[in-house]
Amino acid sequence: MTLLAAIPYSQGFPIDGFMAGLARRLKDRGVRLGGVVQLNTDDCESGCAAMMLEDLASGRHFPISEARGSGSAGCRLDATGLAAAGGAMASALAGGAELVIVNKFGRQEMLGQGLRQEIAAALLAGLPLLIAVRRDFLPAWRDFAGEDWVELAPEEAVVEAWAAAQARIAA
Repeated sequence: MTLLAAIPYSQGFPIDGFMAGLARRLKDRGVRLGGVVQLNTDDCESGCAAMMLEDLASGRHFPISEARGSGSAGCRLDATGLAAAGGAMASALAGGAELVIVNKFGRQEMLGQGLRQEIAAALLAGLPLLIAVRRDFLPAWRDFAGEDWVELAPEEAVVEAWAAAQARIAA
């Protein structure tokens, strides 16, 4: 059985809510999760979505957006928050997670940064891992992950069935 699954999605698909909802449902079923999902709010001063990562093992939140101030268009990624979330994720991996969820393989991971090392560590530890990958990042994902992964449609039933099989719970 393949321990790595990716959910390719198109820009505009609400992947953050999809992944956070999946994590909530799996936790409600008793699955011990590691990893992070992204939560967004619209309270950023410049009108962008303030972003944070939720550590699925501890429930801690790590702000990952940095407001640019008035007159700027949008927010930018705060590398400090991303690094803190990565540290929490690394310690959660040692804590007996049955399944690791990483919100997405994005631009930072494509550039060799972000949560790339934590993703690799989970795979090297033999933990099943689920991640979302925007379609335009699939070439970089394939370069990183190789060919030993399964593609899942962004459909709740499909993804939950794969996750349940990995965590060995009833679907």
